[in-house]
Amino acid sequence: MSLTTKWGDREARRRDILTAGAALLANQGYSALQMRDVAKGAGISPGTIYTYFSTKEALFAELYAERLNLLHNVIEPECATADDPVALFVLVATEYLDVYRIYGRELNIWSLLAGTDVTASSAHTEALTSAALKVLAVLHTSLDRMCSAGPEAERVDITSALMLLWATITGLADQFTGVRQHLHTHDWDAAAQFAATTLTRGIGLRP
Repeated sequence: MSLTTKWGDREARRRDILTAGAALLANQGYSALQMRDVAKGAGISPGTIYTYFSTKEALFAELYAERLNLLHNVIEPECATADDPVALFVLVATEYLDVYRIYGRELNIWSLLAGTDVTASSAHTEALTSAALKVLAVLHTSLDRMCSAGPEAERVDITSALMLLWATITGLADQFTGVRQHLHTHDWDAAAQFAATTLTRGIGLRP
């Protein structure tokens, strides 16, 4: 890595921090996300990292936002062409499983950020909120398109339907990324398929 990248380009240095943080999270989990270790991985001094992220939680929120943006980029093409809500649910739930395994299982960052100093965390909170809303928006558009293709009398409240579907996706992810997965006889694929089939029929997204 060049000295120009390390010391002359603030955005490149920020990218180094995020790359180092993401590697620690993926390999060792949230407990390993120590600012000193992230700084070492990024090739900067421990003091310098705090000029980019004031707290460990702020760094985590930014990393989570980036991961949700990646999720959005992966599912957006599928959402644009999907014609089966069951298949779409399974696909999105499966993609989200890996996101939750790293970013949702060990820490509820939403609750934590809500209790931190607003000024210090606002930019990172906004980035995370924006990324999450992008994911929900592309799903809303896809479900609305599929629903609009049917008879008007059978159309459902997409906003309410999406709320239930997303709550189920996150709930399934929670069940299957921790020790509670051993309580179930179904594997992930069977559970996701059953939830998708049952919910989409129950809320009127399919016959």
